[in-house]
Amino acid sequence: MSEVYESSLRFAVLGSVRAWRGDVELDLGSPQQRVVLGALLLRRGRLVTVGELVDAVWGQAPPPAAVSVLRTYVSRLRKVLEPERGAGRSPRVIVSVADGYVAQVLDDALDLGVFEQRVAEARQRHIAGETSAAAELLQAALDGWEGTPLAGLPGPLADVERARLTEKWLSTLEWRLDTDIRLGRHGEVIGELTSLTGEYPLRERLCLLLMLALFRSGRRAEALAFYRRTRRVLVDELGIEPGADLQQLHDRILAGDALLHLSPSSEETHQRPDPAPPPSGHVIRPAQLPARLPAFTGRGAELKQVRALLSQSGSRPDAVVISVIAGMAGIGKTALAVHWAHEVADRFPDGQLFINLRGFDPAGSAMPPGEAIRIFLDALGVPAQQMPAQLDAQAALYRSLLAHRRVLILLDNARDAD
Repeated sequence: MSEVYESSLRFAVLGSVRAWRGDVELDLGSPQQRVVLGALLLRRGRLVTVGELVDAVWGQAPPPAAVSVLRTYVSRLRKVLEPERGAGRSPRVIVSVADGYVAQVLDDALDLGVFEQRVAEARQRHIAGETSAAAELLQAALDGWEGTPLAGLPGPLADVERARLTEKWLSTLEWRLDTDIRLGRHGEVIGELTSLTGEYPLRERLCLLLMLALFRSGRRAEALAFYRRTRRVLVDELGIEPGADLQQLHDRILAGDALLHLSPSSEETHQRPDPAPPPSGHVIRPAQLPARLPAFTGRGAELKQVRALLSQSGSRPDAVVISVIAGMAGIGKTALAVHWAHEVADRFPDGQLFINLRGFDPAGSAMPPGEAIRIFLDALGVPAQQMPAQLDAQAALYRSLLAHRRVLILLDNARDAD
């Protein structure tokens, strides 16, 4: 791609699919044509076959001339994106490769790429103990969203990607809200959390954060009342009790546990504003599984295979059960794993850990094993001041915390055994 295209074209998928040359927005044509561009942008510099694009636009019932129409969409997009490309010159943005196309777009020119870069930097700042800087980066990442991702686009790909990207947004928003509470901004986030829990009443992480923010703001009775309301919704709509984390927080608020309050900290004294460590004997039970897709169909044979990994009697296995779900990108491996994980979550009373290892990130920012272990240790309640400095010691502590416990660990996008 030439320098002029690197610097002048910008794209967005975190909202409506849009494109600009400089400050001028481009006309990307019909919703179906935008689906094609959206599919290419989301693949992040990797090949999208003609068959995959046909499925993305029309699903299982394409018209007889689908391939011809698809090539027309690509031709029109090329003219919009490269209006000055002369006859006989090869396209430089949407490039033909084998039986398909690749969008050659830098991460900096795509709002999703910018979002992921900021989140990755926030993660590094968090690990380094720079909580305020992490919070600012998370907010900057979220500010890049313009609304529902791929808004208004038809087709099965758009439906699946909307759910995936919305989960990414919600998880990042929860992290930012958690960070704000760690920084002592509990009073400032109550309004936002109240609105979010109204929109997502079944999302227990948001409910937990609101309860904690209310308690730390001196509104203990409201925190307890909100728990009762949340429990009633979960029982009435799903027939389940709140998760272990919510129940434990409720019990600690009911007991007036002083350790739930922030320890004294400030930017001026350079003290880390992490929450106080849990009381002796208190066991953290993480519940990190992403939300299930609203509808999950098919994959009957694959579900049967993964269900067979655990005994039907629910007895404790003699050894750690490890399995891998492999396949080409975009076929629904994560959706299958998450769906099954929710099915069996109640068989892992000590919690569920989830992490995206970014093993196939087009930017090459795969998560190192050490970073993954530190994130898990943090989720298991290890205070920063007690975190071992060396990777071997961190791994040993991780094994010790998991010993004699039943924990489900879901590693997404693992590139290799490490």
